[in-house]
Amino acid sequence: MKHYCKLISVFCMAPCLLFILISSTLDAQEKRTVIGQVVNETLGASINSELAIMLHVLDQDSGQFATLETTTNSKGEFQFKDVLLFNNGTYFVTADYGGTSYNTTIEPSSLGNKIKLSVYENTQDISIIRIEHHALVLVNVDPRKQLATAATFISLTNDTDLTVLPDLENVGPGRFSFLRFSLPPDAHNLDVQSSLVGSQIIPVGSGFAIAAPIMPGTHDISFSYEFRYQGTDLTYKHSVLQGADVFQVLIPQSLSEIQVGLINSTTSPSVSNESYRIWEVRDLTPGQGPTVSLSSLPKPSLLDRLISEMTNPDIWLLAIPVGMGALLILLLIWSIVLSLRNHDPLPTTTSKAELLLHSSADRDRLIYEIALLDDRHAKGLLSQTTYLETRSVLIDEVLTIDASLHTVPIPRNSDFNEPTGERSK
Repeated sequence: MKHYCKLISVFCMAPCLLFILISSTLDAQEKRTVIGQVVNETLGASINSELAIMLHVLDQDSGQFATLETTTNSKGEFQFKDVLLFNNGTYFVTADYGGTSYNTTIEPSSLGNKIKLSVYENTQDISIIRIEHHALVLVNVDPRKQLATAATFISLTNDTDLTVLPDLENVGPGRFSFLRFSLPPDAHNLDVQSSLVGSQIIPVGSGFAIAAPIMPGTHDISFSYEFRYQGTDLTYKHSVLQGADVFQVLIPQSLSEIQVGLINSTTSPSVSNESYRIWEVRDLTPGQGPTVSLSSLPKPSLLDRLISEMTNPDIWLLAIPVGMGALLILLLIWSIVLSLRNHDPLPTTTSKAELLLHSSADRDRLIYEIALLDDRHAKGLLSQTTYLETRSVLIDEVLTIDASLHTVPIPRNSDFNEPTGERSK
């Protein structure tokens, strides 16, 4: 019993010892006071006091995560006391200002330095965004499905001291505060990647829009998609609503048979390297965009077309009922043919032989009955009237069988055809 009591005491003391150990470790761990200032980089703007500032701490080794919160003073200054120092830690300072989240990353070795967190005033003027480079790359073409895969890479810049904040409520002709991009007809499987924080993808017309705050600086957007084509040519208007310093179409050297035409621009490749042939247009104004023409696209072979048709579920939805109907019609015709054959009045060779055999046996039986009839009449066992009537019937049956067998009828004056009463005379 004493051993059980000691064991229980050990288990009860273990959590306390662990808590003391962790507490002593944390107390022994080095701490820092993090100080910083929020600076409004928009000319003539300032920061109000009591702006909430968050510090997120993540230790990569232990997995510990902590969030601290404070506010700014009238000068936009802030500080966090007793921040644990992790040699392999990550530190983020964030603040929400004007509907946009701003952040900065701090290295552990820089925790003792004063932090600067830049924020900006907002605008809904999307025209301040400049597209530096817009590249359309034809990645692959599947001639069997007549399906092309393309990717677009865009580098854009906000050269001002304002953040473009999209307004999705006040939208109309000439009132767009978000980025818009066009796609070829029947484009699908769209996948958008962006360095813009909080991006929202919205289908718009023949393309899509990206609704996200665009802070001053350079940002990257890329998206891929698939589109179908008919025949060997495809032409569509590729609108560049924000304009572009450089617009390019790149075709892999592996698809060298494909030609590109940019309407109102040079149609020959302006640049070529080992991987791509490149068509290029420069200084496109906002709203302007070339008409892209792709020609000599690969066509599917006859075998590919047959396979494509056979794997098309719409074809099977039509072919199955049609095929079943045709099969039923064939079965009906076959049953009619079999029915007509079974009712054929002309017997086969075997049936004729059987008929001949049966008829000969019946004829012999009738002749035998006539002989018996004559014998009974001769013995006086039958009256003259009964004898003559019965004998006449039997002779008619014999003659009928002879007629069916195509034999020469027996003369009426033959022995079996002459009544016994007449022979006695």
